[in-house]
Amino acid sequence: MNFTADTPIEIPLERLSGKQKWDLFQTLWDSISSQTDSEEQRSPEWHATVLQERLDREARGEAVWRSVDDTFSRIEKQIAHGR
Repeated sequence: MNFTADTPIEIPLERLSGKQKWDLFQTLWDSISSQTDSEEQRSPEWHATVLQERLDREARGEAVWRSVDDTFSRIEKQIAHGR
């Protein structure tokens, strides 16, 4: 996988284990979430519309909210089991 940036970064995702991918994700998430408020970190305009649609689905009983920790735990288990 290549990223467009001032200096290209190549990450051989196909060669990483599930644990390595999870660790990479955690490192990226920690870096993003620790940044001070900036234009780069702000949600795009369309995000408010999507969020409202999801809140409406929850109100109608069509969706369930899960905590970030629970969601990450579920993803980590799926990766560990190769799904």
